[in-house]
Amino acid sequence: MIRLLKIELQKYLNYRAFWLMIGFYAALLAVMIFGIPGLIDYIAEKSGEPSKFRIFKAIVFNFPDIWQNISFVASARFFIKIVLGIIIIILVTNEFQFLTIRSNIISGLDKRDFLLSKIGMIVLLSIFSTLVIFISGLYLGFTNSVSKSLTDVFGKMIFLLGYFIEIFSYLSFCLLLSVIFKKTGITFIVHFVYFIIEPILDFNLNDKITPYLPLNAINGIIKTPNTSLIKVKGPDFNFDFQEVISLTDVGLCLGYTLIFIVTSYLILKRRDI
Repeated sequence: MIRLLKIELQKYLNYRAFWLMIGFYAALLAVMIFGIPGLIDYIAEKSGEPSKFRIFKAIVFNFPDIWQNISFVASARFFIKIVLGIIIIILVTNEFQFLTIRSNIISGLDKRDFLLSKIGMIVLLSIFSTLVIFISGLYLGFTNSVSKSLTDVFGKMIFLLGYFIEIFSYLSFCLLLSVIFKKTGITFIVHFVYFIIEPILDFNLNDKITPYLPLNAINGIIKTPNTSLIKVKGPDFNFDFQEVISLTDVGLCLGYTLIFIVTSYLILKRRDI
């Protein structure tokens, strides 16, 4: 696997578009995470009641709830993780369009090696994205939290693992679409059309079925933001915040991931490259 990943990375050392997209994603994620506190400060100055907004800011970016909150925002279905999906689509479809997959097979690699190398890239991108969240969370948490004990700092960090699993599963979905359709433009269209179709199905199907739709399952690990400071219920507010990550949700997400990867392999195995 390490050998395949080294071969894979060598393809992109001089691929400027790849590094530009990676830099764009990291910058966009950082701007999103760091821009929210700045936006809150700006609204506070304009509102004339800055104390209320500062309290809200401290609540949202307080250890340990910050890990759940920023993971929830970063993993949002229609948000910036789509950039990572676009990267995977381009990397995989380029292999078919420029026939580099055929060259690799002629050079001694097989279709299984091709798939494993792409999975390795998905793992790296997922780790990279999780690290950006982790570093950002540490900075914002230490900046805004009153308590900085180890228990608070590292509490709820399980949500980072949930974020990693969600990203890995989503990119595996993009891998499958790329293997099926092979062409970059068509894959982009199918990807974004499905992002429209599933919410329509979600609206029309029974509530017992909708959690099992692919994107719902992928995004089902981190369902809501949370903070221990606003768990107040009343007639006008009776919402249950997510407290822990459900093993059932993780299992469903990983199940879909396995389906995406196995299906990709079966298509590659039967297809004439």
